[in-house]
Amino acid sequence: MKVPISFMAVLLQLLIIPAAECQMNYGSNQQVGKYAAVNDIKVYYEIYGAGEPLLLLHGNGGSIGDFVFQIPELSKHFRVIAVDSRAQGKSTDSKKEITYALMASDMSALIDKLNLGNVHVVGWSDGGNVGLELAFAHPQKVKKLITFGANYTHVNYAAPPDRVAMDANDPRLLQVAPVLKKYKEGQDKVSPLVKKKLSDLSDNYPNLTLDQLKQIKVPVLVVVGDRDLIRLDQTISLFTTLPHAQLFIVPGASHMVPLEQPEVINREVIHFLSTPYRDLDRYYWRGLTN
Repeated sequence: MKVPISFMAVLLQLLIIPAAECQMNYGSNQQVGKYAAVNDIKVYYEIYGAGEPLLLLHGNGGSIGDFVFQIPELSKHFRVIAVDSRAQGKSTDSKKEITYALMASDMSALIDKLNLGNVHVVGWSDGGNVGLELAFAHPQKVKKLITFGANYTHVNYAAPPDRVAMDANDPRLLQVAPVLKKYKEGQDKVSPLVKKKLSDLSDNYPNLTLDQLKQIKVPVLVVVGDRDLIRLDQTISLFTTLPHAQLFIVPGASHMVPLEQPEVINREVIHFLSTPYRDLDRYYWRGLTN
């Protein structure tokens, strides 16, 4: 997902905040990093932990390293397959237009390549959009899906910027700054062509319809910060349209919620994926009082 210019300007300002560098090698771990030839590209991935497979998908222009606060905890419970999406991180690109449907096809091919069967999918921002496309087009390969700050249409998805002056010593800023610094360093290495393709991706996609969302039958946990850059009404529409969904609005959180509140996010991810899903009748309790 393309971040609005005003929002990105704020993020870039955070990069100058003095903070200890994150000690991480996720996304550049030579001991576990591998490539898989899928479709017309080579996808870079790293695997951590054991158990049920969990496919971890980053946002626009990001990489595996964006999940520095998730991989250590999630890999205690699942076999985490962290992936760089096409043209991003260490994965290669082709001449094709980048779309969420195409990236979902990449992930479907990777699932086959690694003989994973079906997987849990956890996607942040663009990763959530890819997850929705994967659950729509390849439902047999998705057990459960969790999205953070996803949008199902590119039309009017972004909330207007706030006019709030934040303290430079706010713990949230200090928490996210080192990871965003790595993000900016990665962006500086991206070619103008790829930047244009990723910008076009956000301008023209996703374009899932409500009727298509109704066809997604896998359980979905829709997560969003209460100050997310995704319009809250679009998130509510996504939640109410999906046949089997739960909604988690994180208070005091932005689009950076996996970095801002990792303990909360990790706990909810583990709970949702480890607990049998049940749809809830909002009036079920009436029968108990008759």
